[in-house]
Amino acid sequence: MDTLLKFNRRIKRYIKRAMIGSTHFFIDEDEIHRRSSIAGASYNLINSIVGSGVIGMSYAFRQSGYLTGILLLGIVAILTDYSTTILIRSGQIAKVTTYQELVYNVLGKSGFLWLSLVQFLYPFICLISYNIIIGDTVTKVLHRLWPTIPYLFQNRYVIIFLCSCFVTLPLSLYRNIAKLSQISLMGLILVLTTVLILIKRGSDTIPFLSAEIRDVRMVNTNLAESIGVMAFAFMCQHNSFLIFHSMSEKTLPRWRTVTLITTTIAFVFAVTYALTGYLVFGQQTEGDLLENYCHWDTLINIARLIYAINIMLTFPLECLVCRQVIEILSYKWMNFSSDRRHYIITSFIVAASVILSLATDCLGIVLELNGLLVASSLAYIIPALCYLKLKPTTTTAHFSLDNIGPYMILIIGIVLTISGFVLPLRHVFVEGYYCQHGTEPRYCSRMFPQMTNRTNVIFERKTIEILDSIHK
Repeated sequence: MDTLLKFNRRIKRYIKRAMIGSTHFFIDEDEIHRRSSIAGASYNLINSIVGSGVIGMSYAFRQSGYLTGILLLGIVAILTDYSTTILIRSGQIAKVTTYQELVYNVLGKSGFLWLSLVQFLYPFICLISYNIIIGDTVTKVLHRLWPTIPYLFQNRYVIIFLCSCFVTLPLSLYRNIAKLSQISLMGLILVLTTVLILIKRGSDTIPFLSAEIRDVRMVNTNLAESIGVMAFAFMCQHNSFLIFHSMSEKTLPRWRTVTLITTTIAFVFAVTYALTGYLVFGQQTEGDLLENYCHWDTLINIARLIYAINIMLTFPLECLVCRQVIEILSYKWMNFSSDRRHYIITSFIVAASVILSLATDCLGIVLELNGLLVASSLAYIIPALCYLKLKPTTTTAHFSLDNIGPYMILIIGIVLTISGFVLPLRHVFVEGYYCQHGTEPRYCSRMFPQMTNRTNVIFERKTIEILDSIHK
């Protein structure tokens, strides 16, 4: 009895600190002044990339074909490296410490409002996609561990709500991004583990799928959709100033090292993820790759659990950016103490992301549109405009990278944004939206016949129990 009371007190204390916020629990001087090394900054920046976007890489290759996909992914990685570099360089020239300050000083009030909108929307839509993944993965894991689990805990809405209350919200209440570098390292280890599991299970699955069903293509025509997912996955510009100023030595050469490490590792992760899924499922690949695997597959359920944990660890990085944007815009109107304002804004962001994530379970569409409509402005258009306006006049050749690079990024960003407005109309009037959330793939009955029979028996028992209760 004493043990139960102690446990109950601990749970109450945890909920109080998570939902209301205890200054002593979430804030201390070491946390506020803590700084990251190159490795710590790289962990945070990589983890910002290898979130929900990476699991959609196979879907991106489905749209473009695997050969074109690898080429496009390399281009996006190079553009990301260059874009983050000129962004921080522009900040140093303008002597500012945030993305918002830079744009306000260079592009004026209208540019500042434009940036604030897209800088909030991108990470916020990321949070929505994270909740979609959590709802998809955790429900299947629980059903596998406990086949007769009450229907309440098979409901993705309930799971998203519980995970938000007890995991993502408490983590999001951290103030300093440097504090999250150990969490980011853990996230990278979890991603690597997930990749290894998918490689193993993918090789086991291929014999159960015919080449006609898979229809693996080297080249495909839906390049804009593919680039949209890739741009979404590689978007880290919205975190760049936060991570740069969390470094112990804030110099451009050290930042170049961080971006080079980040884009290289992220490219390797993304290509591995993409090929692991696309070469197995081909044109049947879903936006959430794990939806292509059997619900009763123990090994894949381990991967689902690992990936869900990684998503929960990435969640606070994106939430921190959303919170910063709101704090800057609402500073004059929110006459609360800094602590209370911190807790109110964080709780509002998490709650809003939960509510909106219940509207759809098609991850691919969310990744495409966020990449094309939002990430293109945030990653390419705005950094290029700022740098072109600030960059010093040099005597270098007109066709040097310093002169041509920003214009190339600007043109690419504009083309992607226009595509983002056209694609939804094409999907609605020509192709239509479709995803197979919750549907057991057909090959599973051949790959796991014993589990299929067991599922049928459990379903029959539940049906009999329901009918008996009705008759009584």
